[in-house]
Amino acid sequence: MTATHPPAPPTPGTRTPEAWLARLPLTPLAVGLALAYALAAVLSLQLSRQPGSVASVWYANALAVAALAHRPHRDWPSLLAATTLAITAANALWGDPLLPALAFTPANLAEISVAAAALRHAGLQRTGIDSAPTLGKALLLAALAAPLAGAAVAMLTVGPLMGQSLGALGLQWLEGASIGALSTLPLALLLAGEGPAPLRQLAGQVLAWALLCAAIGITLLAAGWLPYPMVYATLPLIAAAVMLPLAGAYVLTLAVSVTLVAALGSGLLPAPPLSAAWQQVFIYIAIAAALLPGQLLAATLQALRRSQQRLAQHTEALKRANDGLEQFVRFSAHDLREPLNTIAGFGGLLSDEATALDPTARQHLALMLRGTERMRTLLDDMLAYAQLRQHEAPTMTRVDLDRALQAARDALAQQIEKSGARITTAPLGGVTGHPAMLQLLLQNLLSNALKFVEAGKAPDVAFSAFDDGPDRVLQVRDHGIGISAEGAARLFKPFQRLHTRRRYEGSGLGLALVRSIVDVHGGSISVAPAEGGGSCFTVRLPNGRGLDAPRRVD
Repeated sequence: MTATHPPAPPTPGTRTPEAWLARLPLTPLAVGLALAYALAAVLSLQLSRQPGSVASVWYANALAVAALAHRPHRDWPSLLAATTLAITAANALWGDPLLPALAFTPANLAEISVAAAALRHAGLQRTGIDSAPTLGKALLLAALAAPLAGAAVAMLTVGPLMGQSLGALGLQWLEGASIGALSTLPLALLLAGEGPAPLRQLAGQVLAWALLCAAIGITLLAAGWLPYPMVYATLPLIAAAVMLPLAGAYVLTLAVSVTLVAALGSGLLPAPPLSAAWQQVFIYIAIAAALLPGQLLAATLQALRRSQQRLAQHTEALKRANDGLEQFVRFSAHDLREPLNTIAGFGGLLSDEATALDPTARQHLALMLRGTERMRTLLDDMLAYAQLRQHEAPTMTRVDLDRALQAARDALAQQIEKSGARITTAPLGGVTGHPAMLQLLLQNLLSNALKFVEAGKAPDVAFSAFDDGPDRVLQVRDHGIGISAEGAARLFKPFQRLHTRRRYEGSGLGLALVRSIVDVHGGSISVAPAEGGGSCFTVRLPNGRGLDAPRRVD
């Protein structure tokens, strides 16, 4: 090899320990690694021996890093032996003497081993490289830390043979190894985890080929004729990150890297004048700045896509569970109604003959009928709540709230008469909505006001309404027991009772049903203490006529 070979870091491309490379038999893997490494090494040597000033990017080590990171330590000797043969063969193809060729081997093997061990220690071979944090961590380990180890070994083994200063050799090794790992490692780890499937999928996409040609063409055009060529080289990589799968972004990154290095080595892209050898590091930094943003963006978008897929799956699972639960509620409410009606019917017959019963039996019968009525109310509320949440509201029409309130008062006439309630109302106007639902909303608000009053006190309820911008604001004030701020936060949730049933009857669904009806209409509801005691419920409903599309309760 030449004095600029190594790269290496791994960040496996699978999400499970059983990556694609982990399942391959060892012998075919070792043979395949030797061939792939030799081809990448020949490419690197071809680029490094051009007359240009940048001649030290080494693409081969990342392949070995990916292989070792996904295999147990007992397989490492075989894989490292295959790598050694590939290093020797690649140098021999260029006519290099055997001793200099072998002198590069310890530094490359050290870099590969350190990078693979670091990735395995960090667990990155199990997490995949499809997120920016894992990709960044992998590149730090394998494109920076591991090349430092390789450079240190190279200064001891290659330096004496080349007669080059140790500092210059170490820096050149570090530069080439880092750019090689940055260019090749993400793709190598992705394929190590998922196998050739991503490349097969990519090969069938016309857009991928078009972007590949555009990336190479733009890079060459910028290198030969445009100022700040690295900026232009970044543009197709950003486009690939947004428009292609993860493998596509990584393939284009490698292609642009090879194109840039070839342009520098051939003189198409003249290197800036350097007064010292160490200043060449700025050229490598510029290359890295062109390659890295697209990779990080691609990994970020891939993580976002996976998160969206998981969210969609969880949402669908929750929807199925919710639909099943609501269906169970509907069936249960319907099936329980028949035996309940039987109990109520025969209980009513017994109550007609109550004079024949002793006082204790009459008391027990009254308790049974009261419990039956409570169960019937609960089933009715459960059924209404389930139906409202299960189905979309029908087409909205113009609703006269005064007529809806009168219908609600008629439905509660017996309760109003029995409690001696005083109900006052101002003209409520109209809104766009569903008539039956809005009647149920008013009925539940009125029932709530009639129910929660001090013992022996007649309810006093006032209805009023006014316009506020695009909304019609409906207010229901009572002089009942009131509600605390803590209770108000729980008031509109299903089955949230603030008082025992012994004190106040109810199913715990009335105000939850009100909230659902308000949501269907695109409005809002709140409660606050009323002046002089009690509570004031405020309902905001859209006043316009544009609500002709039904909404679903979530």
